[in-house]
Amino acid sequence: MVKDLKAGRTPAAHLGAQAKQRSLHNNYLTLPVIFLMLSVHYPLAFATQFNWLIASIIFLIGVLIRHYFNSKHARIGKPNWTWFLALALFVVIIWLSSFSKQNTEAIILNESSAFYQNEKFSEVNDIVLSRCSMCHTKEPFYEGVGRAPKDIILDSEVDIVKYAKVIALQSGYSSAMPPGNITYMEDSERQIIVKWYLESVDNKS
Repeated sequence: MVKDLKAGRTPAAHLGAQAKQRSLHNNYLTLPVIFLMLSVHYPLAFATQFNWLIASIIFLIGVLIRHYFNSKHARIGKPNWTWFLALALFVVIIWLSSFSKQNTEAIILNESSAFYQNEKFSEVNDIVLSRCSMCHTKEPFYEGVGRAPKDIILDSEVDIVKYAKVIALQSGYSSAMPPGNITYMEDSERQIIVKWYLESVDNKS
């Protein structure tokens, strides 16, 4: 269209309509996309077998909120009903997130069975429980820590399997965790974590 204008030609009108449509799509997708980019920090969004449904509902909530502000800024009214519907959908998300926790744990272990069934898992489990779980638990008992860092809980087999990659990156390949090595994790323990992760990834693939 720019080339046509520069050349003195009349640009195709349908291309302008398409551009407007894409802009509208981007406008309504902004909030859902931002949330999904940050969702890895919020187990409420993914730690359940219904994570795909929760993602769909989040999409609808984002569209509803955007519709309210679009209407308000365009001065065509304030559709307050969007907030009530968004709240109702959020309640549905809370319900889905708490549904059948036992089944969710079974799914996590099944999907990551290579990590769970690896012969080194028992050692890794002991290492994580002895070196990490004093902070990474629901009620940390390490002085000065009131909440699990980044809300990552590592006090069960399911949790360790779920965060296998994070554990390997932070405490295997690097010495970032425990911070300052306050729990005296040995280099040999870090090597065990790395071997466990690599072997499990190979078997999984």
